[in-house]
Amino acid sequence: MFSRLHFFIFIIIILIFGYLFYLNPEQIEFTLYQDYTLTISPALIAFAAFFIGAFFVFLVTLFIDTKRAFDLWRSSKRHRKEEYLQERYSQALEQMLKGNFAKAQEGLQKVLAKNDQHLPAYLSLANLYHLEKKYEQAIEILIKAKALAPENLEILFALEKNYRARHDYNLALETLEYIIAHDSENREALRKKREILLKQGDWAAAYETQKQIVKYTKEKELAESEKKFLLGLEYKFGEELAQKGNFKEAEKAMREIIKEDRNFIPAFVTLGDIRQRLGDPEEASQIWRKALDTSGNPVFLERLEGLYLSQANPQKILEIYHEALRKKPEDTVLRFFYSRLLVRMEMIDEALAQLRELEISGASFPELFILMGQALHRRGDTSSAIESYEKALDALKVSLPSYTCGICAQTEREWSSYCEDCKNWGTFTVKLPEAARIVPAIPFYNYPVNF
Repeated sequence: MFSRLHFFIFIIIILIFGYLFYLNPEQIEFTLYQDYTLTISPALIAFAAFFIGAFFVFLVTLFIDTKRAFDLWRSSKRHRKEEYLQERYSQALEQMLKGNFAKAQEGLQKVLAKNDQHLPAYLSLANLYHLEKKYEQAIEILIKAKALAPENLEILFALEKNYRARHDYNLALETLEYIIAHDSENREALRKKREILLKQGDWAAAYETQKQIVKYTKEKELAESEKKFLLGLEYKFGEELAQKGNFKEAEKAMREIIKEDRNFIPAFVTLGDIRQRLGDPEEASQIWRKALDTSGNPVFLERLEGLYLSQANPQKILEIYHEALRKKPEDTVLRFFYSRLLVRMEMIDEALAQLRELEISGASFPELFILMGQALHRRGDTSSAIESYEKALDALKVSLPSYTCGICAQTEREWSSYCEDCKNWGTFTVKLPEAARIVPAIPFYNYPVNF
């Protein structure tokens, strides 16, 4: 069809030429160049001009088609190369997932040998080195990748991760600062910067960084969490003031934190400590008792125990326990702490009565048997004490109930205001197994207290 069309057009052009030649039979002189003249029909001149123009169009079209064909060939070649590299790259990743690090490394290096600008291969090879704890090699690879894409966040965060892994915190901070300089609202970079500053103990810089995080956090739940962390850093400043003896300023800081968040437990703990240090144990007691009623955190029981026993007033702490246990007789932690106090005060018979009630009720944890063993030992019942200790060993070998973070379950022997693992404040409390059935109300005896 295409050939017939061209033949038809050619016949029409010949007919038009014949028609023009018929209408213009006269001849004219046509000078091509100096001293050379042709006698030719005007129709022939027009026809020649048409064919010369058509020839030039043909040449231009031929050039364009040739260039297009060359570009298509080159693109096809590049595409085949990319497919080959992608296949090799996928094979290397598969080897990495299988744990064949040597083969994965070899495959990634071959990809980079073919294309030294293949950023995914750089990142995967760096990740491979990181998994093998070869942080120097990982950093070297990532620096090469950064030269190709200086603002690539994936490369920059990978660099920071490897700097931090080899404990080069200054370079890690420098990398994060580079990210923040180009994007001041990058919360991931700000959080990582905060973590490093906290690890270095630079609380002031961490506080300023946290203010930036709060500023740029718009999501409601996240914003509340970040504001609480900011309060934690403010608490740290107040705690340091108290440690330096600036009790009035520290007290002011703690009260401002409590005003901002009445559920921030560390501020209540330290505020009571400050009032006790300032010679006002009564107010310290009120602060801790209110916080105990609100939160139920046993750290306040320990503080109140220490306060009243230091004043040789054990009856007061016993009254606090009695009042609390009337409200919550099933609270395993309360009953355990109460029993521990009784042992400490040599009220052995009552302590054993409470501990046995807990055991009979179904509560079973190592600390219970250890405390029972201590009570029996103090009463002189060595064989029963040993039996109780053996029960504790059968469960778990621990000495006292640990404070556990309510977020990440990290444990500490003593209460801490801050969890190093999950970076949260005021999350430590004591958690013991609940009794299988409701424990009967405590019968309060009027034993004489010898303290």
